[in-house]
Amino acid sequence: MKKKSILLFLLTMMATGMQANDGVGTLPDDSLQQQVSWQEDCGALSANKNDYAGLNALRSRMATTASSDNSATGDSLQLSVDVPIYFYFKLNTAQLITKSQLANLAVIAKYAQEHHLTIHITGAADEATGTAARNRTLSIARARYIAKQFINNGIGKSQMKAVSLGGIREFKPKEANRFAMVVLRKSTN
Repeated sequence: MKKKSILLFLLTMMATGMQANDGVGTLPDDSLQQQVSWQEDCGALSANKNDYAGLNALRSRMATTASSDNSATGDSLQLSVDVPIYFYFKLNTAQLITKSQLANLAVIAKYAQEHHLTIHITGAADEATGTAARNRTLSIARARYIAKQFINNGIGKSQMKAVSLGGIREFKPKEANRFAMVVLRKSTN
């Protein structure tokens, strides 16, 4: 059911000429690139859960890699690449629900640096509580907040890509739409 609603959402976006990164600008300044990766992430979004499965897979992979003398193979690295990790925000703010989520950013940053991965950040707001303009601004602010935290953890701007979805209503409860999603991907360079 969720896959159908996401597909409908994407088709509506394409039919109206709307892009997922409308209004993103640059994060946090002009040197951060933006890339529309919504279509690639929609499968991951259909499993939107606050169970930190992506982060747990990442931590497990880091522990396995650290405990072995062999470098990670492409197959083992794939276990933590392309797995979404969600950061949830308070209503009408770019403040995380709990500050403890910041610890997760440090783990992700370390892993991305060690494995030369690109960090894809997607900001969103819940459509139910705000105007389209406000939700676009809020989703940009959430993506920028996460990008700034990665910069504070040593990630270069060239290693990040970000998009803004504006207001969405894909998940229930509506609070689940107030997020920034992080996905690690193999660098294409």
